[in-house]
Amino acid sequence: MAIVKRENGSITLEAAMIIPLFLTLILLLTSFVKITIAEMALKESVSETAQTVAHYSYLTLTVQNVIDQKKDAFIDSIADGAANKAGNNIIAQELMSKLAESAKGAIPSSSKLLEAVDESVYKEVVTEKYKQKVGSSSFYNANGIKIVGANVPVSTDKDGAMAKVEAEVELNLVIPFFEKTVKIKKKATERGWVGN
Repeated sequence: MAIVKRENGSITLEAAMIIPLFLTLILLLTSFVKITIAEMALKESVSETAQTVAHYSYLTLTVQNVIDQKKDAFIDSIADGAANKAGNNIIAQELMSKLAESAKGAIPSSSKLLEAVDESVYKEVVTEKYKQKVGSSSFYNANGIKIVGANVPVSTDKDGAMAKVEAEVELNLVIPFFEKTVKIKKKATERGWVGN
C-alpha cells in the first residue's frame, strides 16, 4: 500500500489501491443482492409448488382410489375372458386364475406410482417457476435445481395428507481474489385438501 504525503501535510492513499478495493466491495454487495434474489425466488417457487400440489390433492386421492378399486376387477375380467375362450378346460381356467392373482400382486398401488413420479414432476415445476422469477442468467443456475425431497398427499391421515417439497440450487460466487459455491436450500410443507 502506497501512502503519499502531500506538501500541505495531509496523507492520502494512492488511487491504485483504492479503486480495486472499491470495485471489489461493489461486486461483493452486488453478489449479496443476487444471492438474496435467488433465495427469495427459490423459496417462492417451492412454496407455490407445494400449494398447487396441496390444492389438487383431493383430485389425486380420488383418482388414486378409483385406480386401486378398478385394477383388480379389470385383471379379473381379462382372466375370465381368456378362461372362457378356453372352454371347459379346467387346467386353462386354473392357470388363468393363478396368473390373475400374480398380476394383481405385481402391479404396484397407485400411491407407489405417485412416489415414483414425484421428483421429476416437482423438478420441472420448481425449475419453471424459478426461471420465471430470475430469468436465464447463468449466475442463478436455474437448470441446476435439485429436488432433495418431495411427496404427494397419499391419504387422509395427518402425516399422509402433507404435500412437501424441498429443493436446492448451487450458485457460483466469483469476485476478485475470491470464489465460492453457495448452496441455497428451501423447504415447503402444505396440508393437502383431502376432504377432512
